[in-house]
Amino acid sequence: MPHGDILKKTKEEAKLICQNGLALLHKGKLEEADALFLQAHQLDPSNTETLNLLGIRSYQKQDYKTALALLEKADQLSPHSAQTLSNLGLVHNALLQFNEALHFFNLAINSDPLVPEIHNNRGNALKGLDRNHEAIEAYEKAISLRTDYAEAISNQGVIFLEEGETEKAVAFFEQAIQINPNLAVAFNSLGNALSQLDRYEDAFQSFERALQINPIYLDACLNFGSSLKKCKHFSAAIDCYQYALKLSPNNGRTFYLLGDAYYETGDSALAKTYLAKSLELNPADMEAQFGLTIAQIPKVYKSQEEISESRESFAKQLQFLQANIDAASSLDQIENTLGRHPFYLAYQDENNKRLLSQYGLICVQEAKVFQGQLNKVERTPPPHHHAKIRIGIVSNYFCNHPVWHAITKAWIEHLDQSKFEIRLFNTNGLMDQETEFAKSKAENYTNCGGSVSKAAQVIINQHLNVLLYPEIGMDPTSKGLACLRLAPLQVAIWGHPETTGLPTIDFFLSATLFESPESNKHYTEKLIQLPNLGTYFSQESIQSITPSFESLGIDGSSPILLCAGSPSKYTPTHDQVFINVAKRLGTCQFVFFNFEDKLTAILKERLYQSFSNSQLNADDFIRFIPFLKKEEFYGLMKNATLYLDTIGFSGFNTAMQAIICDLPIVTMEGNWMRSRLASGILRHLGLDQFICKTHDTYIDLVVELIQNQDLLQLYKAQMMKSKLILFNDLEPIRALETFLIQQTAKHE
Repeated sequence: MPHGDILKKTKEEAKLICQNGLALLHKGKLEEADALFLQAHQLDPSNTETLNLLGIRSYQKQDYKTALALLEKADQLSPHSAQTLSNLGLVHNALLQFNEALHFFNLAINSDPLVPEIHNNRGNALKGLDRNHEAIEAYEKAISLRTDYAEAISNQGVIFLEEGETEKAVAFFEQAIQINPNLAVAFNSLGNALSQLDRYEDAFQSFERALQINPIYLDACLNFGSSLKKCKHFSAAIDCYQYALKLSPNNGRTFYLLGDAYYETGDSALAKTYLAKSLELNPADMEAQFGLTIAQIPKVYKSQEEISESRESFAKQLQFLQANIDAASSLDQIENTLGRHPFYLAYQDENNKRLLSQYGLICVQEAKVFQGQLNKVERTPPPHHHAKIRIGIVSNYFCNHPVWHAITKAWIEHLDQSKFEIRLFNTNGLMDQETEFAKSKAENYTNCGGSVSKAAQVIINQHLNVLLYPEIGMDPTSKGLACLRLAPLQVAIWGHPETTGLPTIDFFLSATLFESPESNKHYTEKLIQLPNLGTYFSQESIQSITPSFESLGIDGSSPILLCAGSPSKYTPTHDQVFINVAKRLGTCQFVFFNFEDKLTAILKERLYQSFSNSQLNADDFIRFIPFLKKEEFYGLMKNATLYLDTIGFSGFNTAMQAIICDLPIVTMEGNWMRSRLASGILRHLGLDQFICKTHDTYIDLVVELIQNQDLLQLYKAQMMKSKLILFNDLEPIRALETFLIQQTAKHE
């Protein structure tokens, strides 16, 4: 047979084998299909269709190097094939090489402008380059070529979701699903959107549907877990992540999310194990490095030794973090790390200035890339001469929240509006009636979303004189923004009562009654002490309902010692206080609250063991009760004997509630502001004699107040007589105005 005929027959055989491979591929027999594609390629190495199929199969198996080699060979053989060029773009998209991907999609469109998939994938490349407006146009072009193109409609929704237009995004996802009820990616994205709207049950159903359609859909599984975690269903979230590990046993992201979830439950040991594994798989992952650093500090301690050990390991991990800051980290990774804060370090009764200063410097160093972008972007022109001082307030809590009631609300309501123009920036926090009140009082209100980079651009365009942070450490977006210079003067307040450690924060506003003569040494910022309690606290009438003591397991005839702090506020250092009070009184009830199950369980187990070690039956003294409605909580306070303020990290709002309910407080004043909140309140009332300095005096006072009813009633009478001084105090507001005017003048 002539050579030409042999070659023709070989090519025809290769084509037939390739077609058989395609048939197997459509039946889901992937390995058999791959074998036939390879056989066809060996018979006819110049067949571009086979090269494309092998390239796409390598892409689907995430073997991108092989995929590129095969597709580049196909492109050499047939330089203007829209199919090959588009496939090359797909691989570069997967490699996050969006400029290269865009180049190939543009070439593909030049070859064939009527393929909707190419326009859709081009939109994905533009989205990767943060050219969202152009991406939307690309998706719209794809839809114009195929009006029922569900994938392109869903992709539009993703952009609206990322830009904070969540309701609009939901409509696009639902439209895509209506067109294609089996589009798993749309259900996954819809789940993310519904989770942002706190519509958790609907979100869970969307993720479940995505996984029913595609049981090996890793992103849907991880997003499902993150939605469950956001809803505080930690055990279910961990189950999701464990399932994800079965799908992809070496996925570093899954190990990171597992570590983060275990940390939320209080299991810092497992958290560190999974985060370390994440770093083993991906040593350059800055999120995992920050996560592992923070995980050194447990939320609730199991023993006294754990406190010192965790502090030492946190310091070591900080050194490692400083030495391994990766300037090449992705912008998404940097944004996620900026919001992380060693919040629970504050529950250690130590001076944390040095450690927080180290951590703050690392965060600001990480933020430099965003700061550089902000400085380069063309900004809106500043206003002409403006008579008023432009104040911005960044918070996640313009709502019914302790930070709002203790600090922020008074500023908005009582700062002199003839001198100050107040602009509010909500970092996508809960909205309620208090939010509407805030909007009514402010010059401008913006929900700037949860993205640090986008919120920063919104804020910096306001040309503020001063930027106030009611708290730094609780809300990740506020923390991330605080790492940037967005105004000439940036100020933190005591919503989280500890130094921020951030060189971008100039001042820390506290109160004269909360600080000691040594307090300046505890802050990286310049400390400003406003008069009295440093805040205007409104006097409000309360409604109280006495809860059913029997259903709560409380004996109304026995002394009720209210212990209302979160589990993190009770450290092993102070456990002996409860034991010694119980021994000396013989009969009393320490009433704690059930917070997150696992955190409460750690505290309960530790206390029970401590009581057992002292030959006491904890059940005779300790009660853990569920959270009560506000009216029932006030009813409990009105019927309790004493409020035992948490030692080491005092409670401001709870102490104020106790005063309102005429419930005597026992507190121990420490060295740091966070341990002087209740004592500051008592000192303002002239009740200095009820402020303790040591464990022994704290125990003695509790016992004396229980056993000496005359003293207890005297305490109540003095408190009731003088408590009005705590409320509606404008002196701190006027002092704040003076401070803002003076500092603004200096910066001008």
